[in-house]
Amino acid sequence: MRWVLLTAALLVALAGCGSSHGLELTPELEQLLALINEQRAEGYDCTNKTVDATFSVGPLSDDGRLNWAAQMHAEDMDAAGVLSHDTPPGAVHFAPGTSPGERIVQSGYLAAAWGENVAMGYATSEDVLNGWLASTDGHCEGLMSSSYQDAGLGHSGDYWVLDMARSQ
Repeated sequence: MRWVLLTAALLVALAGCGSSHGLELTPELEQLLALINEQRAEGYDCTNKTVDATFSVGPLSDDGRLNWAAQMHAEDMDAAGVLSHDTPPGAVHFAPGTSPGERIVQSGYLAAAWGENVAMGYATSEDVLNGWLASTDGHCEGLMSSSYQDAGLGHSGDYWVLDMARSQ
């Protein structure tokens, strides 16, 4: 009996030793995810920059692994003082040149599709969302894409990250 209990305890301990990471959202980032999901439900035409219910899509679910990838990238950009999708020189978590897809893989999330929005210089969740919606560089299209089901958010200093993905 003692052997069975010891084996069971060991299996439970090993179950938590995988290569995946997880991170809970701060209240500020919870608010941003709620605002993003409100906008996705309301619908938004990224070409005409207008609210339009015909462009409504389902919500993004909070994923701790994607939160980890996004937060580490926000901290790396903040440490380096550089806005970039690829990890910049001077980063503290990832090697320079690491792509968003590579960071997502390192988080333990197996993505069939992924996208990333980055931003710098916004003071509030509302401001960064409005910046992404106003963007002409694909940020709005990514935010409003039905290709993604999960999200991770990060914020450090002036830097914001939204990682979106659909699992395999």
